[in-house]
Amino acid sequence: MSLRGTWSRIEALRHPSAGSDEWLVRAALVGCVPILLAYATAGLVYGNLPMFTPGGFVDMPGACAWLTATMALAIAIFVVDWLVRGELTVPPAPSVTVSVKRWQHGMARQPTLPPYMLSSPRSSWLRIACLSTAAVACASALVGRATLAFGWQAFARPGGFAPQAEWPLYPLQWVWPWLLPLARNRFVLGLIGVGVGLYVLALLLQWRKVRGAWFALLFVVPMLLTLNFLGSAGFDFAAARQLGGFDEPELVAALAQNPGRYNAFTFLSLWGAIGFGTVGLIVGFVLGRSKEMDENG
Repeated sequence: MSLRGTWSRIEALRHPSAGSDEWLVRAALVGCVPILLAYATAGLVYGNLPMFTPGGFVDMPGACAWLTATMALAIAIFVVDWLVRGELTVPPAPSVTVSVKRWQHGMARQPTLPPYMLSSPRSSWLRIACLSTAAVACASALVGRATLAFGWQAFARPGGFAPQAEWPLYPLQWVWPWLLPLARNRFVLGLIGVGVGLYVLALLLQWRKVRGAWFALLFVVPMLLTLNFLGSAGFDFAAARQLGGFDEPELVAALAQNPGRYNAFTFLSLWGAIGFGTVGLIVGFVLGRSKEMDENG
């Protein structure tokens, strides 16, 4: 297929339709589930998790990591329930029926009112429990992390089940040699250059009043971030284990002193790449095809 034909098919998908919107949302939710499950598993195994906050990534050790993992598991169950049962809507109001009572001679007139039923929205106790658990776990983890900042080490224990385990980092054990070129300075600078070039192109297309000017930028940026995270994960895994001829004593010492924390951040780089490659791409596609972006373009 030619490049023009491929682009025409992509443009056809950008036209709003209920079916395509539902498909994209479901695809994004399906991509979220394994990421959330892997994130929670890493917290239980390594006893350390980074949590993203408005101020950046915050290190969550010990019980804080377990609470963060609980939050991720609750959200994963909520998403799975949403995928299985869909959106719970308010049932339609019952139809009003008029009851007619035949009047006979000698009987007093007594109007008969139709039965009235209160309509209540469908609720799911599972979803309410999942959201409540996630909110309480997140708040507790942040409070526990604040106490650690003040020197109270109660939330620093317990640790992970296996801080030195490498199986959550699969398949880095096999693919790290192919990921090392992605961590080179030239390649990273090239990714930044491509991102800046796309941004300038989007500004130019917006100035020229081209419809969907930001579509290409939102479509490609998740892929650029995926390559960057993959290179970081491969380098962190190999350098700390002195693979590939690396001589990085600081990384070797960091892995030896706190293997749970080091492996957790390596895990974050790996699954950050997977997340940007799946959910990030779909979200960028949805934003690129939205009417607001078209009007701004």
